[in-house]
Amino acid sequence: MSVKGMIVGAAFSITAAVLCTFIFVIVVSTSFLMAAAPSIMYIGVFLQVVVPFLMVFSIAGAQFKRIERVSEGVKWAISSIMAFIVVAYAGTIGSLTTHMVVWGNKLENLAVGDIIVWGFIYGFLLLPLAAPVGRWLILLLVDCCKYFEDSKEGDI
Repeated sequence: MSVKGMIVGAAFSITAAVLCTFIFVIVVSTSFLMAAAPSIMYIGVFLQVVVPFLMVFSIAGAQFKRIERVSEGVKWAISSIMAFIVVAYAGTIGSLTTHMVVWGNKLENLAVGDIIVWGFIYGFLLLPLAAPVGRWLILLLVDCCKYFEDSKEGDI
């Protein structure tokens, strides 16, 4: 387990969360809203994905040497599991937490059970789209970890 890889994974996760939030909001705002998205939407989507990204990429960064040595099928399995965790967390706990943080409301007015059920359904339905993105992000993370693992303190 590499502490440097875990730190690189955490930094990578925050960068990936910002970029994924930006891309998601741009796609949603141009596709559905047909107007510029309010800044509260950026904050809400970022809060939904930053925690699962931190969890998944910190662990993957710490284990990047093992991930690098496994077969392509196992890498796809890791990517699929990672993608499901991120989407399911963002759709359930992330959605509920964001609602409380951004809007300041209690959860009394929400159908919490439905949100949790639909979060897991979204996790499965979005897997064909999220798994390739997760695979690409893991490849980028492994490359970043190799760069920082091989570099000396004065090189960075």
